[in-house]
Amino acid sequence: MLKKIFNLSGDDISVRQAYVLLATTVLFWAIGIVIARGVREEIPLIGLSFWRWFAATLILIPFVYSDLKNKFDIVKANLRILTIQGFLMIGSGTLLFYALNYTTAINATIVNATQPVVTVAFAWLILGDRLKGIQMLGIVSAFVGIGVMISRADLNTISRLNFNIGDLLIIIAIMGYALYSINIRKMPKDISPFTALSVILFAGSMLILPFYVVESIYVKPFPVSLLTISIILILALLISIASLVMWNLANSVVGPGRAGMFVNLIPVYGTILAITFLGESLFIYHVIGTALVCVGIFLVLRNH
Repeated sequence: MLKKIFNLSGDDISVRQAYVLLATTVLFWAIGIVIARGVREEIPLIGLSFWRWFAATLILIPFVYSDLKNKFDIVKANLRILTIQGFLMIGSGTLLFYALNYTTAINATIVNATQPVVTVAFAWLILGDRLKGIQMLGIVSAFVGIGVMISRADLNTISRLNFNIGDLLIIIAIMGYALYSINIRKMPKDISPFTALSVILFAGSMLILPFYVVESIYVKPFPVSLLTISIILILALLISIASLVMWNLANSVVGPGRAGMFVNLIPVYGTILAITFLGESLFIYHVIGTALVCVGIFLVLRNH
């Protein structure tokens, strides 16, 4: 069954099905954030992140082993970029989860929605990609939205630089995701995306392993129970693997521009889930910040 899923291509699905996949993918991302925020007191979040990614690696290995073995020389030759990608993806994912110790799931989903805008901005700054004036306006709008969010629309917070550390960590994580996206064009083309992903996940897991060990010794060890194992499997299968498969498939059908617009749904899903399951509250600065971020994403991606 999984082999059939891994071998699907854009020719196997319709545009309507692609839109359903994109909406489901973004829902999975929001669910992952809400789960991490909800279990933070029982499960240390670096440990949760480590086992999420490492479990995803173990799940992938049987399906990519042959390709990995046959193309080991290619993997070895590209090990540097694959390791860097592992550091960026898994490091950013871990930072995002860890930030949920300090900020709400609503804040996290709204700030996380700026990833397409940050990616475009980094591509402009680092790679020299051209931007239209309206896209520059979109970048400004999105970053003003972030400012409203992390300052709680309070000018005193800005003047005193008294920001929530969790929100700042999420911003750093989003920058890491953006750099990962920029580096995708450097990925080796001679191995399958899932073979590359398995190496990326393994390398990234090994890079955060020391942080997991330190957390286990000085903060709290990862509790092993039916509940924690179930959560790890849900995160590994749905968030780490299935969402990537669906996102890649849908992108190949509708293109990155239209696919990126679905990131606007993250704050919508995240807010509904956080209020329903975590009892979080929605404030006016959430609404203002979300509106500015969504406008920014629309302006950046509509001509991208």
